[in-house]
Formats: sequence, C-alpha cells, structure tokens
Amino acid sequence: MDDGSALAFRRLQSHDQDGVIIIDDSFQSTKRSKSDGGPDDGEAPVIVSLVEAAMQMFAAAIDALPDTSDPEFSGRAGVILSGLRKLQTALTKAASRGRATPAVIVSLSGVRTRYDDLMALAAEAPGATLGQQLYVVRRRAKLSAQETANGAGLTADLLDAIEAEEFPTDDEAARIKELLAALGG
Repeated sequence: MDDGSALAFRRLQSHDQDGVIIIDDSFQSTKRSKSDGGPDDGEAPVIVSLVEAAMQMFAAAIDALPDTSDPEFSGRAGVILSGLRKLQTALTKAASRGRATPAVIVSLSGVRTRYDDLMALAAEAPGATLGQQLYVVRRRAKLSAQETANGAGLTADLLDAIEAEEFPTDDEAARIKELLAALGG
C-alpha cells in the first residue's frame, strides 16, 4: 500500500533537461487523522526524510559552485536558490498544519538557514540581482517585506516576487535602489 511517499520521492527526484533537480511542492497527502483533519502522524517522518535527501543534493550543488568572482556563479546559484525557495514553500505549508512535529520545524529552519547563507554569497557576487541584494539588505536591517515595501512605496507581494527573481519595472527598480542605499546596501 502506497502512503504517497513514493510519489513524493519520484517528484522530488525529477530533473530538467540540464540535469537540475526540480522540487515539486504540489504534493498533498490524502492521509488524514480521524480527530482533526490534520496530517497523519506518519507523514512527518516522510517529509523530513525527503527534505534531508533534498538538502544533501543541494549541499553538494552548493559545494560545487565556482568562486563568487566566476561569471557562472550567479546563474548556478540562482538555480539552487530557486529550488531552495520551493523546498521552503513546501515545508512552510507542512509546518503551518496544526500537527506539525518539531522535526518538520527543525527541517524548515535548516532550509531557511542554507537559503540565507547562499543568498548572502550571491548578493556579494559581481552578477548579483536586485532581488538578491534586496533580500540580504532587508534581512540585515531586520525588516519584514511589508515594512520594506512601505519604505519604498511598493507592495510586499511585489518585493517577494522581486526577491524570487521576477523583474521590476524601471520605476520599481529605482525605488528599491534608493531604499537599498538608505539602508546601507
């Protein structure tokens, strides 16, 4: 009997044409506990195991990155950051469930830490994107996306999108650069 973990693992292991690991965060279990409609207690170990496997692959990819001065660094780091964002989104959903376990929360913390560390490296690289710079400066200033957006006259959703590598308009980019300069970035 398949509890959904095999399907989740197959999705986790899919690759695109360049051999880059693709994380599919659309997996939703149909297993539910009888008492509250939350996830079955057996689901958390599966989630944690899949995260550990993914993080081993991401760690190897991060370790294989060229020096930050290498022109290929930014593009390769961007691919890894995209995968880490997807993994973080899936774990955030799992952690928001009423019966999330400490192991799921610890896994989420580990993913966020690795993401923050790689974003800091990427933001210092010559090919850093505006989104990478914004993320790092905002986090160093201890500001939420909403607080930062208020300071730039933009929306938090827009800042989240820019930090996830969507392109701002020229006006939006100018506002963000002005705020970055004011924050010392």
